[in-house]
Amino acid sequence: MDLTAFPYLQGNYAPIAEERDFDEAQLRVEGTVPAGLLGAYMRDGANVAFQPKHYVYPLDGDGMVHAVYFRDGHVQYKNRWVQTSHLLTERKFNRTIYGSVGKLLPVPQDVIDAGGEANPVRNTANTNVIYHGDKLLAMWEGGFPHLLNPDLSTVGLYDYEGALKPGDALTAHPKVCPTTGQLVSCTQRWDSPNYWVQVFDARGRHLQTIPVEFTRKGIIHDLQITDNYIVIFYAPAFHSVEKAMKGENPFMWEPELGTRIIVIPRSGKGGNRVFETDAFFSWHYCNGFERDGQIVIDYVWINSIPFTQGQGTGVEKQPRRMHRMTLDLASGRVGDEEFSDIFCEFSRVDERRMGKPYRYGFAASSNRDWGDAHGYNCTGRFDFETGETRLWEYGPQANAGEPVHVPNPDSEREEDGWVMCFVHNPGEGAFLSILSAGDFTGGPVCKVHIPGRVPNGFHANWMQHLHL
Repeated sequence: MDLTAFPYLQGNYAPIAEERDFDEAQLRVEGTVPAGLLGAYMRDGANVAFQPKHYVYPLDGDGMVHAVYFRDGHVQYKNRWVQTSHLLTERKFNRTIYGSVGKLLPVPQDVIDAGGEANPVRNTANTNVIYHGDKLLAMWEGGFPHLLNPDLSTVGLYDYEGALKPGDALTAHPKVCPTTGQLVSCTQRWDSPNYWVQVFDARGRHLQTIPVEFTRKGIIHDLQITDNYIVIFYAPAFHSVEKAMKGENPFMWEPELGTRIIVIPRSGKGGNRVFETDAFFSWHYCNGFERDGQIVIDYVWINSIPFTQGQGTGVEKQPRRMHRMTLDLASGRVGDEEFSDIFCEFSRVDERRMGKPYRYGFAASSNRDWGDAHGYNCTGRFDFETGETRLWEYGPQANAGEPVHVPNPDSEREEDGWVMCFVHNPGEGAFLSILSAGDFTGGPVCKVHIPGRVPNGFHANWMQHLHL
């Protein structure tokens, strides 16, 4: 492939072709693997298989999951493509068939006649991988999730036992309530502007649908839960399938409309509240909770829609900062302050504190201005009690991925757990970094070095008790 025209397919953003299996004898462990861990760190990401004709980061590229499994102090590594119908069709014809979310291509009739995937919108399954209700799912918010086996082999599309209907697209960024075990997600459709909150019980059975009506289809990636509410940001960021089919730029940013914050009762009763602010965009929440008649939301703030279309546009250089927002339920007032001036993304929290008061947030971070940074060369810890931000730098040219808090099975304290992420550092290669959540001054307690490149990717999770 010639990837020179695509800024987000350079360096460690470039794809790999190999599916690999490394046992402990092939992995080099530096330091000590934390005792008592049973589970797997898994991360999904975009990994193009054929020459792209257009590329919009982070929406395009076939899904590939990378996993490090832990059991009795031992480790194993695997990576596998998610075998979507679009990828299988292109492999059958050995050529690029499908376009980009930014520039859709009509599917050739010979492909359709031969039984190939007819939908021009590629289900990439490249954004997130979760484990809930004893099911491992690779997700992209433009379609159904894909069910995987623990060894990452693909079973196929999963519709939650018929709860998802044809045309439904399940978000790639659900939240799990630590009290009930419920998974709170949403469906959106390409043919409707509306948004539907979907609630599944701890076993993955569908419980409830809460409709939210909009006049235009917004780009809404994430949602946040609290004990009683679901919060979404409806920014003035829109996508047009019609423009994408014509080869026009389908992404629209209309800041004069402002951003609306929609507060939805988890019960589905009582009606939604709408708060209005100046325009901003956000991919990711860190956490949220209720306090003294207010909803507190910690999130990564971006000043506008952040898409890079590819050819000739370069890498986008918008500031991304951790913000704290407060929504006063009595007065309707919105407060919003920058918490840290550190450039960051992919914010996470100890999942046992999801929707509840907490102390620490974690994010992929940079200790330099974005214009000078190669990427996220640090893992950041944000202390919401003291206001302190601490960084661990892996190297000036390193790329550090989304950090996942892995709880200590013998402790309820956030700081007694670990923070894991994939890192690529030139000269050192790829490794899984394991930091102490309570000590960001001593560096990783363990590095699991992988004898092969792990490209930059998107969302990761700790799959408690899942093993080979």
